[in-house]
Amino acid sequence: MGTVSREQTRDFYRAAASFYRQSPWRIASEAETIRVACQQLGGGPWYAVILGKVIDTQGLMLYDDLEGRRLMQRVKYELIADRLQTIGVHFEDARGADPGSVALVREQGFEIAGPNAYPLAFRMETGRRFREPAAWELELLEACLWTIPDFLKRAADRKPDVYEYAFDGTIGRMSMDLAWVPIGRSRPRRRD
Repeated sequence: MGTVSREQTRDFYRAAASFYRQSPWRIASEAETIRVACQQLGGGPWYAVILGKVIDTQGLMLYDDLEGRRLMQRVKYELIADRLQTIGVHFEDARGADPGSVALVREQGFEIAGPNAYPLAFRMETGRRFREPAAWELELLEACLWTIPDFLKRAADRKPDVYEYAFDGTIGRMSMDLAWVPIGRSRPRRRD
């Protein structure tokens, strides 16, 4: 994973396994968005979407901006994919996962939740350019994998209250604020 250490990779796999076992897609759908702010990381806030309730792919996407997230609500992916910037993880079946990743899991003894839960972490830049996440991006993704399931329980009422979390990761302590974001719905039809 490039600049990512073995310890950080191990911690990411552990967080991904925990997230998968909790099945947050049973609670939240792709139509819902969580705002994630972290003072210690430049950029942000990010806009998290849990995948798996409606679509076949299970995982988590962090959009770099709210506009990109809103576009996903309104326009087909193929029409806007070149404009999106995301950090994400998709869970894959062992047969569909990268053979190198499967071998790494076995060799290093990294935790996975099961044969359908190989986590594929990625960074998508504009122009649909994919790469492995940098260390700080993987750390943000890991922090979200740990905190979002708890957030779903604490914020079950879907009110936009801010919930604070502290996360101790490889790059240090991070304080995170999570809150529901109402994504604009299409305008109501006029009744004539």
